[in-house]
Amino acid sequence: MDYIKVGTITGTRGLKGEVKVKSSTNMQTSRFMIGNTLYIHDSEKLIPLEIHTYRSINKVDVLSFKKYLDINKAEKLVGCELFMSSDYEVKLSENEFFVDELIGMKVFQNKKIKGVVKDFVTYPQGDYLLIETENGEKFVPFRDEFIEYQDDERIDIIDLEGLL
Repeated sequence: MDYIKVGTITGTRGLKGEVKVKSSTNMQTSRFMIGNTLYIHDSEKLIPLEIHTYRSINKVDVLSFKKYLDINKAEKLVGCELFMSSDYEVKLSENEFFVDELIGMKVFQNKKIKGVVKDFVTYPQGDYLLIETENGEKFVPFRDEFIEYQDDERIDIIDLEGLL
């Protein structure tokens, strides 16, 4: 079974075992539904964590897990990456994507390869592709105005001086 990363636990909140999560998904409401199971790595095995509560406070995702409902147990989870089974089906609409599918895609400009997507970053101003080029890393806004074409293997960006 394959797993996809959906976030990283960055800290605790309060005394009742809540943890703050830096999300790697833009589908928090479906991924972090109460009753869903997330996983963390522990040496050679995966440990299942059933979601007990979920809420968003000032754009920070806050979760608690059954069996980890006090701060002493929750503190042990800080720094752990959260994974979800890829078997968990999420239906995507047209022009929607999974972030992990973008990583590693080739980026073209004027039919010439310019680099590879290294990361996907969300800032308050919007979403950006971090592209590794021969001249270093470059950010390109992930918006229709800058992306001419995208499929499962490549991304073509517009010809704009200074963009790459």
